[in-house]
Amino acid sequence: MSFTIFLKRLPVIITGLALILIWAAQPAFAGYYPLPPYERPAKPTALDKKLLAAMEDHKIVGLSAAVFTNNKLIWSGGYGWADLRTSRPVTADTVFRMASLSKMVTATALMQLYDQGKFNLDDDISAYLGYPVRNPNYPDVKITFRQLLNHTSSIVDSRAYNSLVAGTPELLQEVNIRDMLVPKGRYYDPDTFADYAPGSQFSYSNFGTGIIGSLVEKISGISFEQYCSRFIFSPIGMDASFEPADIKNWRNVAVLYRPTGQIQAFRPTKDDYQGVKPESAPITASALSHSPAGGLRSSAVDFAKFMQAHMNYNRNRILKADTSDLMHQLQWFGDSMHGFYKQKGLNFHITDDLVPGKRLVGHSGEAYGLASDAYYDQDSNLGIVFMMNGADLSDANPYYTAETDIAKTLFDAFAPGGSSKKPRQIKTKANTPLVIVNNRKIILPAPAVISKAGKTQSLYLPAISVADALAVGIEQAKDEFTFTSGQKKAILKIGRPTIIADGRTIVLPQAPYMNNGHAMIPIRELAAALNLNAKISS
Repeated sequence: MSFTIFLKRLPVIITGLALILIWAAQPAFAGYYPLPPYERPAKPTALDKKLLAAMEDHKIVGLSAAVFTNNKLIWSGGYGWADLRTSRPVTADTVFRMASLSKMVTATALMQLYDQGKFNLDDDISAYLGYPVRNPNYPDVKITFRQLLNHTSSIVDSRAYNSLVAGTPELLQEVNIRDMLVPKGRYYDPDTFADYAPGSQFSYSNFGTGIIGSLVEKISGISFEQYCSRFIFSPIGMDASFEPADIKNWRNVAVLYRPTGQIQAFRPTKDDYQGVKPESAPITASALSHSPAGGLRSSAVDFAKFMQAHMNYNRNRILKADTSDLMHQLQWFGDSMHGFYKQKGLNFHITDDLVPGKRLVGHSGEAYGLASDAYYDQDSNLGIVFMMNGADLSDANPYYTAETDIAKTLFDAFAPGGSSKKPRQIKTKANTPLVIVNNRKIILPAPAVISKAGKTQSLYLPAISVADALAVGIEQAKDEFTFTSGQKKAILKIGRPTIIADGRTIVLPQAPYMNNGHAMIPIRELAAALNLNAKISS
């Protein structure tokens, strides 16, 4: 640029600089707040430095995290800002609206009633709600508790549901879910039901979890949020609630933020109380107003207590051990939400994608700019919880890079060395509907079978249970199954007495076969084909 042109443009340059300085000096500009530099510990550890570097890379407003084992909190910490307007920092005790981590709590509330014998997982929910709930495309097929819990009920988040939640949330206080589920109801929308039979396909459903919350109310006779406080949060010492007014630590609730398109500033989206305690919500017509799918508030430290309880080692257990195992076992497999969901338990997510080389059980959350994760490793019994109240969430493969960087940093710090070298212990007996894996029980959808061919004995289990017991990926294309472990792949086909594994053909004493609708797979031979360290006894 010539000096003459520079002089001509100088007034414009000065004006632009002045506007930038004025904007930076203001606490907010057009409803947005700039992200100031983070406060740093006086003597930062290596972990502090790595987490702060990840926060800078992904422009994370605030981060709270906890690391735990089955009976001990190992570490907790907070960084960044809980409130950009007041420069209030995040601590390990900062409370966040946790989004879909809430689903694990809602499912646990229902499964406590299952523990009491109040229902069976494959019961028709209509009998408990008090009115018929049917997919109009498949009126003769019942919708069950299990289907709601593993997102195969065919009940989806329709335009009517989404418009209520996003457009007129105040109406949720007076909407009875019957009016959304029964024809001629005021808010009934036939598109609430997908064009597939209940139980046949997966579709992630927030509304389905809202129905679970309503079933908790119907069966227990207590409002959903009060039930959770009385039978989950109080017994394990959590300052948590689906009702913000009930949070004792409400002054330390994090404001949630969404960024501008260029991630230059952030606007508040949720829980911006500005020093005024939130008011209690009025008595409502159903659990929907408390958002069983995403409305829980808790700190990372307190939510670690919930995860520990699910690992069956907490002194104040909230579920029977077998019921926790049932919730964590593989109930569905496939490919949904662009590969994010591949394996699902009863409202628990089973994933190999958050931390390389680790199979984790738990859930993730995202809403109003927040991203959250709570998972544990069943092999090492090490778990993490973390929440971010605003960040650059512009990429996903399938998790956001901000999530994978934080999760990997935490696991690397507290579980170095990768996977355990100990063999996976798998025990069962012929004709039993149960397999035990490292003391974890897996209920089989069809009994174990020992097949004899000459001197060779093979143990056959249902394909979904084999994938669960061996902690491997599973895909199905008609009568062909592909199992994966890292880069290794093994292919089996019903009726074909071979395993195709990395270009090798392994002959089986008996071909995989169907038994009452379940594909039966030889687990020992598959483990050997994938070179897995497993000790299988039967």
